[in-house]
Amino acid sequence: MAKAAERAKAASAEPAVAPSQPTGTSTGGAPEPDAVKRASMTPTAALKRHLEWLEYALGAASAEESYRAGRLEKATKANRDKRAARLGEVREEVEELTALLRGIRDLQARSKSSAPRKTTRAPSTSRPGRTSATGRRTRSTGASA
Repeated sequence: MAKAAERAKAASAEPAVAPSQPTGTSTGGAPEPDAVKRASMTPTAALKRHLEWLEYALGAASAEESYRAGRLEKATKANRDKRAARLGEVREEVEELTALLRGIRDLQARSKSSAPRKTTRAPSTSRPGRTSATGRRTRSTGASA
């Protein structure tokens, strides 16, 4: 896909927006000193970064789709089938990336709307005589020997 993205970028009138450089690396690719200290990433930050890369991949695939559609228009009888097949593959990739992004965003929206709500009420103390010293409820056993 890297070659396709390069071709699409070269053929595209609008330059594709590249994702921001990964945190913790300098232009040479070596880790920065403060990045070595911060080795872990929160799940939220990881998901955000993943979404950025998926959006970038979708943009590159869309650009490649336009490039291949233009090439198909110029195709000869001999290479039309080959170009049509490759355009179909790229269109499938665009559909897959779109569905993946939509699914992740739907899950995020669902989790935000159905998040458990925190209550600020204190536990009821209307029956203080019904708990043991450990705070557990005691059972009344009736007539035990």
